[in-house]
Amino acid sequence: MIEITITDANIAEVEFDGALGSEDFAKVRATIDGYINEHDRVPNILIHMRTMVSWESPKALQDHFKLVRDHHRLVKKLAVVGDNPLLGFVPEIADHFVAAKIRRFPEARLADARAWLESEGDEPGEFEVLEGFPDDVVAVQLKGIITGKAYSDKLVPLVDAKLEKHDRIKCLIVVDEEFISYTAEAAWDDMLLGIRHWSKFERIGVVTDIRWLRISMRVAAPLIPGEFKLFDLAELEEAKGWIKR
Repeated sequence: MIEITITDANIAEVEFDGALGSEDFAKVRATIDGYINEHDRVPNILIHMRTMVSWESPKALQDHFKLVRDHHRLVKKLAVVGDNPLLGFVPEIADHFVAAKIRRFPEARLADARAWLESEGDEPGEFEVLEGFPDDVVAVQLKGIITGKAYSDKLVPLVDAKLEKHDRIKCLIVVDEEFISYTAEAAWDDMLLGIRHWSKFERIGVVTDIRWLRISMRVAAPLIPGEFKLFDLAELEEAKGWIKR
């Protein structure tokens, strides 16, 4: 079953429960097309995903693809809200097939998702440098929506500058409630940065209480170069001491 409501802020909010059928996608199509014809504008989309999507039949899956195909070049922004760890990969995958700009938000940042959909731009976030660490440590806090520009403008030059003075460096990453999401471009740049300096990270610490991110880090831990450790936010001081050693 699908529920769709289009708000005065030009946001089509979609929630679903259980396996979806062809009639669900017909409902979404009729609602969005009716709104476009009446208001002469295309709503941005907010998909509230408390569970992963499933389909009643191959026909339902086909109708879902048709709906996306017919509308993805019209919609400018799409926000996916939910805490399932797998949702972290949605922007990376969908950006290859959908023209809309896609951002993923955790459940607690639903208001931020709506605010992003209402805004004109992307309101990019930043890597804020944390002070009080030895010179061979890159310590940053993630804030807002992390984009590829945040990597190219701040993190990459910071890492490169440290490696000009040190053969190996340490990295501490703090991700608290000020973090919203990251873009597919940022995820790609993150991977490239790690590959380019694969043997240069002596120690990496991540401090966060965000469930999907903690799960993702545990899965990726065997592939992370050097020594890796995951901390709760309550363990921030312990993490600082560990990275300084």
